[in-house]
Amino acid sequence: MKVNRSILPSGRIGLAVSGGSDSVALAFLLTKGGKKKNASKRFVVLHVDHGLRPESKEEYQFVKSLAKRLGVPFRGTHAKVVQNRGESIEMAARRVRLAFFAKCMKSLGLDAVATGHHMDDVAETFLMKLRRATLAGIRETSEVAGVKFVRPLLGCRDEELKDYLRKFGEEWREDASNGDVSIERNRVRHELIPYIEKVLDKHIVEHLFRICMRLGGPQDS
Repeated sequence: MKVNRSILPSGRIGLAVSGGSDSVALAFLLTKGGKKKNASKRFVVLHVDHGLRPESKEEYQFVKSLAKRLGVPFRGTHAKVVQNRGESIEMAARRVRLAFFAKCMKSLGLDAVATGHHMDDVAETFLMKLRRATLAGIRETSEVAGVKFVRPLLGCRDEELKDYLRKFGEEWREDASNGDVSIERNRVRHELIPYIEKVLDKHIVEHLFRICMRLGGPQDS
């Protein structure tokens, strides 16, 4: 897997872990399964329970236990997501996450927050933005609302990360809403990209990733 550790700052890093396969793989890869020297001083697992799904409290405990197994400090919050006028629930949840990360940047002395975004996320975002006549993608580093983000897994495919976890017998938590194809990203992920891979080019995700890396520009966090 192409994990880009060169973009990681030398100081303390927050690991944004939702409990999904990508963020769990991020935590394992960067801490080397908890065996990395000084991992407890270098990394902090961050988790936001948005309280939007029945299983969110179980996911909170799962991530907290994961951090303990890895020997890394844990900082979590049980948030209350309140929508502003004209704001979707997804945007409201994102605003809450950013506020939590910004708070942690200051209180924990973090130099950056690492996320588990991967190559498939890049391709999906590109196709979604293309429909809106914009070519924004996801970059390896960015700063949003005072939070510096680093994304060392952009060179990895989603299935690679899952295979990595399976190799070590590790589990993760699946968000049931990820299978809901009424949501645009899920339609792109489960219907559009598989169709293009089948009838046009099985390497389309890699091609879109290379295009996005050349384009740069604004991104989604």
